[in-house]
Amino acid sequence: MVDVNTRLVGLLGYPLGHSLSPLMQNKAFELTGLNCLYLPIEAENKDYSELLSGMKKMNFIGFNVTIPGKIEIIQHLDVIHPLAKKIGSVNTVLIEKGRMTGYNTDGEGFASSLMIETGCVVSDTSFMILGAGGACRAIAMTLADKNAKRIVIANRTFIKAKELCDEINNVIRDCCTPVELTTDALAQHMNQIDVLVNTTSIGLHPRVEDMPIDGALLTKNLLVADIVYNPIRTRLLREAENKGCLTLSGLGMFINQGAEAFKIWTGIEAPVKEMRDIVGQFLHNKQNKI
Repeated sequence: MVDVNTRLVGLLGYPLGHSLSPLMQNKAFELTGLNCLYLPIEAENKDYSELLSGMKKMNFIGFNVTIPGKIEIIQHLDVIHPLAKKIGSVNTVLIEKGRMTGYNTDGEGFASSLMIETGCVVSDTSFMILGAGGACRAIAMTLADKNAKRIVIANRTFIKAKELCDEINNVIRDCCTPVELTTDALAQHMNQIDVLVNTTSIGLHPRVEDMPIDGALLTKNLLVADIVYNPIRTRLLREAENKGCLTLSGLGMFINQGAEAFKIWTGIEAPVKEMRDIVGQFLHNKQNKI
């Protein structure tokens, strides 16, 4: 029951209609007996200053940040966790006594899912990551820190890919190469890649039938991962499966990053299995209705 003692947690981003974080986190609060409520708050970057000022005066203990604000949110925070500072991207914020501390749980969430669900050994693997936004930063930085053999970052705006690669090469280790996200440029690298990771928003509603790359570039020796989890099987993953590729949906990353965020806000371990079950069941039911 919501009452005057209910602690609030938000999700900031735009759009949020696809997000299952409220379903997952509210179930976790219910199962652990915590008087907390997780609320989606559609907001763009220009709204953050005014919005966060209000949250500090309300009963908020923290919030998540998703597209498009994972990098921009940093300028509004009081403290940045060392890992999030290195990554340069924040997806989870803790509010204590009016002070906001930013964390990043995306990179470890992806790496854990990749290793647990596919048996991938990061240090033996070459990656191509599509996109150069906040999620890409977290994943690429984490993979570099785990000694990935090689990381190619492909983005429509080449300079953004180059700047991120330069940063990773200087801050962590020299392992990144930037390319423009075009079919011809990607084709020059595909035969040297083991894992392809989509971190762009292509595949999310309303672009559920769009592809981030030309399907002709997919070959059966690739492991293809998509951080989109709703829908759980994006068109990219479906086409990869048709080519004989091993695939990894964004569900594992979503659950793992959410469980870590839950612990940051509450100080207790999240009910991970139950969180995965409720999200998986929702997506299964949704797919069956199509």
